[in-house]
Amino acid sequence: MTTSTAPLTGKVVVVPGGTGNVGEGIVRAFLIAGATVVVPSRSQSRLDRLAQLIGPELALSLKGVNGTYGTFDEAHDLAAKIATEHERVDHVVASVGGWWMGKALWDTSEAEWQKHFVDTTTSHMALARAFVPRLTPDGSYTVIAGFSGQKPYPAAGIVSMHGAALLMMREVLSAKLRGQRRVNDLILGPIINRSRPGGNPNWLTADQVGEAAVALTRTPSLTDEHIVLDNVDDLKRELGRMNG
Repeated sequence: MTTSTAPLTGKVVVVPGGTGNVGEGIVRAFLIAGATVVVPSRSQSRLDRLAQLIGPELALSLKGVNGTYGTFDEAHDLAAKIATEHERVDHVVASVGGWWMGKALWDTSEAEWQKHFVDTTTSHMALARAFVPRLTPDGSYTVIAGFSGQKPYPAAGIVSMHGAALLMMREVLSAKLRGQRRVNDLILGPIINRSRPGGNPNWLTADQVGEAAVALTRTPSLTDEHIVLDNVDDLKRELGRMNG
């Protein structure tokens, strides 16, 4: 049995944003791999919908938690609750935020800036601050980011700025941890998902993002990396590296 196929039975994986379009694929992949997956959300209806999408068999290991993480205090309380109830937190895959575009920077409203930059960036910071110190010694923290964090995208400037902030946050975590915990990010191109079921056949699906996240979690040699997954060819190359 290789590292890439070793079961994750007994491991607790927290997926903030797990009820979202990409998060669903990440949750499903970790459940298939045998992990207990904890998904926090302020919406019980979204947690119920996720369980329906996952299916009754896999959903036996899906643990929905009513909780928010928009502030430092909220994320701290959530992490403490999950760590107490499950007695461990092995891995976190933070898939928080989404796509937005439509305006030049000088036309962006303060409300849009608050929602798409300040609120989402604060949530990521709050989650990292709360969960990284609680990871098991062999645990990992993975940030899900979009391609616009590396490539400025017209009319989506605040999303690009948010993505760049996430990537630097990961680098700062790596510099501070110095290998004490594994921290990485997955930088995604356009994703085929339940809200966008069509697209370029070389785009990744949400389930393939989950496959990559599981393989990364199972590969202890990979840490402090920006892993770019623009398309299926990138995924094949990275899975070959992880599985090798």
